[in-house]
Amino acid sequence: MSNSQQKTVNFLRGVPSEEALTKLSPLASQGYRKAIENYGTQVLQYGHFNGFKPLRDILGKMHGVDPGRIVAGNGGMEMISLIFKMLPLNSHIIVEEMTYDRVIHDAARYGHQLTGVKLTPEGLDIDGLKAAFKKTRAAAFYGIPFHQNPTGIDYSPENREMVENVCLEYDALCIWDICYEPLRYDGKTNTPITVSDWGPILVSSFTKTISPGTKCGYMVLPEKRIPLMTKIVANTRLNPNLPTQAFIADFIGSGGYQEYLGYLCELYKPRMDALNSALNSHFEGAYPAAVTGGFFSVIQLHKIPVEKEAAFLAAAAEKGIGVAAAWDAVAPDLRAEKQKQGLLIRLTFPACEPDQLQWGITALKDVSASIG
Repeated sequence: MSNSQQKTVNFLRGVPSEEALTKLSPLASQGYRKAIENYGTQVLQYGHFNGFKPLRDILGKMHGVDPGRIVAGNGGMEMISLIFKMLPLNSHIIVEEMTYDRVIHDAARYGHQLTGVKLTPEGLDIDGLKAAFKKTRAAAFYGIPFHQNPTGIDYSPENREMVENVCLEYDALCIWDICYEPLRYDGKTNTPITVSDWGPILVSSFTKTISPGTKCGYMVLPEKRIPLMTKIVANTRLNPNLPTQAFIADFIGSGGYQEYLGYLCELYKPRMDALNSALNSHFEGAYPAAVTGGFFSVIQLHKIPVEKEAAFLAAAAEKGIGVAAAWDAVAPDLRAEKQKQGLLIRLTFPACEPDQLQWGITALKDVSASIG
């Protein structure tokens, strides 16, 4: 970055890097052409409500379930919304204390009531989860176990199993959003979630691993819930994006997808390392855990109370740092308590260069010191 240019960094949007999309562009171009050439009108006409069968076959094999339990559609958020639509109106749903903000908004549109449970560096507070179920008789739990959005926490396999057992005990759906599972950059591999006849329900998306524009996600449901979900899908949208699903089926089947994931992990590792290093240097104790993958981390600035938030954000913007308060990502019932602890900021890193990240975190520390 030239010294004559003002340095800037945007921590606001969790988007893939331009380098990744440039790398993907010829692969996608060839893939879509191949999909039309191979399947012709099959992917241009109306298809099965639950998605393109070759892709569902691949995903079923990936998760060790009958492909009939797979519903593939137009993005992970659509899948989550369909599950919320499947629940009785005004259901209680347990969520993590901080979670994907769109989930909070979408649940509210169906009249669902949310109860937040605190996170630990290993995952969910199990005692808090049990207490929430005793209090609310919740219909479901929703969580992000791999490289959690927005905290970056990676649940331990033991913690995930305990969460699932508690959900079973209280006869509630356990919904795991696993969209970040393949995106681990520290050289280790996440332990996959085993799916049984009862569940858990898995929701995933190719938004971060391929591209946002392709808009493809899927869910793995218990077999007994497929008939109802098929009706809900049919009444919500007749057809998924079949050319995209055909492209992704071939991308996975050919080995190109796994190769591209390897490229992403190599690309994002130095950015993750830069973020972790800068946070450890300037905000030790202000973030939940060191990031090992995914797209996000979060910091809480205890010296910036609510009345100083606007001044802090304005000073950061003037310095060239794009940040915002992350209160929309906090469970509604825990928001007031969390706000008493200081300004909460979500940080995204894959679209930023390592030197931008280092500079941006250092600059945030300077702004925090000047305002706090």
